[in-house]
Amino acid sequence: MAWRSLLKGDPMPWLLERSDPAVRAQTLRSLLDKGPRDPDLRDAQQRAMSMPPISTILRRQQPDASWPGASLYGPKYEGTHWANLLLVEYGVDPGDPRVRRAARHVLEELASPGRGGMDWVFEQDHGASCFTGNVVRYIAMAGYGADERLEPLVQRLVRDSKKFDAACYARLVWGLAALPETARTREVQRTLRRGVEFLLSFRVERGRYPTDTAPSYLWRQLSFPLFYQADVLFVLRALDAAGAIDDDRAQPAIGFLLARQDARGRWGGRAPYAARMPSRVDASKWVTLQACTILKHAFPEIAA
Repeated sequence: MAWRSLLKGDPMPWLLERSDPAVRAQTLRSLLDKGPRDPDLRDAQQRAMSMPPISTILRRQQPDASWPGASLYGPKYEGTHWANLLLVEYGVDPGDPRVRRAARHVLEELASPGRGGMDWVFEQDHGASCFTGNVVRYIAMAGYGADERLEPLVQRLVRDSKKFDAACYARLVWGLAALPETARTREVQRTLRRGVEFLLSFRVERGRYPTDTAPSYLWRQLSFPLFYQADVLFVLRALDAAGAIDDDRAQPAIGFLLARQDARGRWGGRAPYAARMPSRVDASKWVTLQACTILKHAFPEIAA
């Protein structure tokens, strides 16, 4: 069954609106399979870089490639770490010099004696995979996935995966799945398989993973962007990034997702942290784009 037949309407004209070039560029790339030389994609990507939300974040970047704050982590959702995370989520051009310098700055800070104010991450026995996974992802997406300075963070994720950290498994998979093939050692591949197995073993749509707390109120909402949090849609995105969206155990969660679309083939999204973000976005557009991407990969078109 082709993915488009599962939609109740056609969201494509909405996703391709020129007024939202970041969503348009990602739609052209992910749903319509346009390559980097396609003129429509090139135009949308160039416009996305010069308009909010991407331009708002890049405009605040300081000369040393960081963002204002006392550490990489603060202020929350606006500082250097969060800016890098959001840029990747918004589909920033990874080859842009500002993006590469920002990722390189984080690498250098985490390798310095003060670790960019993030000593607490490395001093904990485990439990910070949400931070580490996000860092590995945006650094890898900026072209530094094989950089030797990233290896301590990758090894931290490998160690965390053996210590049963349910709260951060989705971010752990999210980060490691972004590594280039040349950086995916057997150990990394085993860790990815372990993470995928964990995520699929407890019914994603229910979110009843073995933790000391009940599932978050966010779990069955559809939110964008999320930072260290996770919900059903984000776990499906992580599974997709790891190449496991075709696993039969993901079907109930995909069914949950399908049931949330409206008659126009769109999904309603929320931005629970909008008040603390540097630029607001149309969460429903991003959630719809992500839901359609999940469906496209789970139910690919079959050539005649």
